Parts: sequence; structure tokens; C-alpha cells
Amino acid sequence: MLNIAIIAYDNCLQSGIAGMLDLFTLANWEQKRLSADAKSLFCHTEVITLDGEPVTSFSRQQVTANHSLAECQNIDLLIVPGVMGRPDWLLEQSALVDWIATQHQNGVVVASACSGAFLLAEAGILQGRQATTHWQLAERFRQRFPKTDLQIDRLIIDGIDYLCAGGTGAHSDLALHLIAKYGSKHLANVCARMMLIDSSRRDQAPFVKFKGSREHIDEPILKVQQWLDRYYREKVSVRIMAKRSGLNERTFLRRFRKATGEAPLEYLQKMRIEKAKQLLTGTDQSLEAITRAVGYVDLSSFRRLFSQIVGISPTAYRQRFGD
Repeated sequence: MLNIAIIAYDNCLQSGIAGMLDLFTLANWEQKRLSADAKSLFCHTEVITLDGEPVTSFSRQQVTANHSLAECQNIDLLIVPGVMGRPDWLLEQSALVDWIATQHQNGVVVASACSGAFLLAEAGILQGRQATTHWQLAERFRQRFPKTDLQIDRLIIDGIDYLCAGGTGAHSDLALHLIAKYGSKHLANVCARMMLIDSSRRDQAPFVKFKGSREHIDEPILKVQQWLDRYYREKVSVRIMAKRSGLNERTFLRRFRKATGEAPLEYLQKMRIEKAKQLLTGTDQSLEAITRAVGYVDLSSFRRLFSQIVGISPTAYRQRFGD
């Protein structure tokens, strides 16, 4: 039987904790139903807080705890949920960060949902490794943890001794992945059907809104970004952008990537696709017209690029997110 502890702290998402507890309890129920001779339940769960006292969730409801961190013993899996808003204050809780690091060092698998990845990174678990978190927190995460390979398009990353799930509602995806990992795929599928959860989701790319990082102080690069805001539809090359910046091409390429986290042409592509997404959901323009409106000529090439970046086709995106 898997022993699972879920950490709760002020401003945590109550749905994230309750949703996982419901799915794990359902997994126990379904395992008994599917196998009458099962010797044990799928898991045992408990909620823990720093001192064992209740905490106040984002919805202002209290979350009670079974144990404090110090009382939590012999667990196999530790789940670190997200908080609503910036998680910076949580990273200052050194006792919590150190305890998570110690649990991982002692062989406990640590899993995060949404902004919980910040705590895993602060504990040193994600250095030099892949991770994901909510797409809106991507730039903040990259700035604080530059040595972590952030894969923001991915919904679940399983690093064997750690896991990350991105997105505010990704707790259900994480719970189902854990049920499949430590139980069976069949058990996870049964739970997903019972709870009407789409277990086929694999990434959060369709939900990502590209903004283009501007939280830097490189004025020549910022100048080019502002210029692209106006002229992204035009025929743009690295040479043209470098000239606008006043830098030579090699220096421009290096500084642009350092400032934005993107190569210049990748940045331009994502900017154009973001504009296309807005037109797809906010207008009834044809796909051909939208293709031209964002600076492309060939419709088939635009479709391929859109699907590559967003994860679904332009038509599927309009059907899914259109007004």
C-alpha cells in the first residue's frame, strides 16, 4: 500500500487537495471492486501542515491536518500542491523547504501541482532537470531557477523520483498519473471514467498565452520587441531586427535569447500565432484571411506551425475556445 502525504498551507487551493483525496479514495474503492482478493488498498492518505494546525485555503475555508511535518513518518509519496497567486512568500518558509529536501534525500518521491514546482525547485530537487508549472508563472520560474529546464507546454513530467504537473486544475491529471504509476493504467482509466475526467490530456500548450518576456533591462532588445509589436506582419529577418537594435547579428542573437528566453525568429513565430489565436476566437474571419493578417502566405505551412506551437489545429482551436 502506498503511503501518501499532501502538504497544505495558507492560500492553497482547496480543490487541489480535496480533488486528489477524492481520486485516491475512489482508487481504493475501485481496486476492491475490481479485485475481490486484493490484499490491501491502493493507498493511505494524510494531510499535513507545518505545525499540525489548520490552514486557510484560497477560498477562505479551513483545511485541517492529520499531522505536522515532524509527525509525518514512513511516507512513500509527498504531494506539494499550488497556491493561488505568487508563491514567493512560500519559498521563504525555510523549515518547509528543508523538510521537503530531506524527504526527497531519504527516498520519498515528491510530486508538485501547479506552483508547487517552485517549492521543489527551491529544495534543490529540480536543478538540471525538467519541470513544468502553470504557464502564467513560467517567466517568474525561469528567472528564479535558471538551471531548471522548464517545459511549460507539458502537463505532466515524471522524473521517476519526482513529478511535476502544470496548471491550476492539473491536480486531477497528477492524481490519475500516480494511480496509473503505482496501481495500474486500468485502475486509473476506471477512476477517470467515474469522475468524467479526460485522461488523454498531455500538455497545456492550447491554454498558453504568449506574452513575450519584458522583465529585463536590455534596452536594445526591448526596442526590438516594441518594434515587433507594430511590424510583426511584415517580412522580418534576424538581420533587420539586429539593425533595429543597433547591435551586430551575433551579439543581438545572444542578448535576445538571454533577455527573452527565445531565439528572435521563434519569438516572432509565437507572437504571430498568438495574434492568430485572438483572431480565431474573436472574429469570424476565414483561416486564409487570418493567415495573411499575421504575416504568412502559405496556408498549409501556417497550419503546421500553428499545430506545432499550440498542440491542436487552428480549426480545433476555434471550435474549442471560440466565443
